[in-house]
Amino acid sequence: MEENKNTEQDASKKSSLLDKAEEVAGKISEKAGQVWDKVEHETEEAWNKAKNSELAGKAKVKLEELKEDAKHLYEQAKSGELADKAKVKLEDLKEDAKDLYGQAKSGELADKAKVKLEGLKEDAKHLYEQAKSGELADKAKIKLEGLKEDAKELWNKVVDKLDNEENKKTTPPQEDSK
Repeated sequence: MEENKNTEQDASKKSSLLDKAEEVAGKISEKAGQVWDKVEHETEEAWNKAKNSELAGKAKVKLEELKEDAKHLYEQAKSGELADKAKVKLEDLKEDAKDLYGQAKSGELADKAKVKLEGLKEDAKHLYEQAKSGELADKAKIKLEGLKEDAKELWNKVVDKLDNEENKKTTPPQEDSK
């Protein structure tokens, strides 16, 4: 009987030790979760700082390029090179304007406009006939169904991408076991 009492006391001690161990394990787990959250937050902040630094570097390079371009344009303007280019361009535009004026005067542009108008009338007549026969409605329905399918596929891709990004954020990194 004495032995049975000792066994019960030992079992009670073991149970108490197990309870304490589980409690300590829970506290450790909770603390590890807090540490993980802090590491994840600090990593994200470091990543954002690195991205901002990279963007600032790119902006600085672009600014230097723009400064060089501005300096080059200033030098061209100072030397009169830009004025010469503008003068040549103005002369070209004057020639184009003279040609167009001549065409308009001779009726050539009016003939071109008349041909274009006739083409547009034919297109309108064809579309009217299609609309009357219901052919356009059928084509529109087919096109709409295709667009619906495309939209559904795009939506699914967006949802998948968002799910993947969410999973990346919530999944802790795998530790390499050695």
